[in-house]
Amino acid sequence: MWSFSRNLVWLAVVAGAVWGCSGGQPSAAAKHAVAAAAAKKAANPQEQRLRNMVSAVPANKPGAVPLQVKFELRGRPDLGQPVDVDLMIVPLTGTMDRVSGKVQADEGLELVDGAQIPATERPVQGVPIEHLIKVLPKRDGIFTFSATLTVESGGQSSTETFSMPLIAGAGLTDLPAKLPAQTVATH
Repeated sequence: MWSFSRNLVWLAVVAGAVWGCSGGQPSAAAKHAVAAAAAKKAANPQEQRLRNMVSAVPANKPGAVPLQVKFELRGRPDLGQPVDVDLMIVPLTGTMDRVSGKVQADEGLELVDGAQIPATERPVQGVPIEHLIKVLPKRDGIFTFSATLTVESGGQSSTETFSMPLIAGAGLTDLPAKLPAQTVATH
């Protein structure tokens, strides 16, 4: 975002210089450049939202499937209180025939709603597939929930699991006061 703002300021300075040197009338190129910068600044709200979401971690690197998964908690995960989680599945290529999946959660974190990610036929590259899940923390702790996604393309199917963390309540409450010293073996 910083580089975009810096570039916008630079563009405004150049447009002002061109305008000043041309006898008070901005050139068509300067007008177009300023209009293009303004249009870019008014970016798609969904793109802005995606930038602010947290990326899920794929199990394999590089990913076995051409997808990116992002998530956002709609509230604070408190013990015994369900919380909504927005998932955004972003196709990174336009050659997929179908995307589907399922969501699972660690013990201690109940998946209340949204376990099945319905199939999306011919997803469009860069257009997020939105999915809402609801989880219920059963105890304080750090948990993981995951989305296992299957991509079908050209008669073949690939699967990838994306993991996402969630800290519920006070997090880990049973940490030892002092970790034991590690023994170094010498030969």
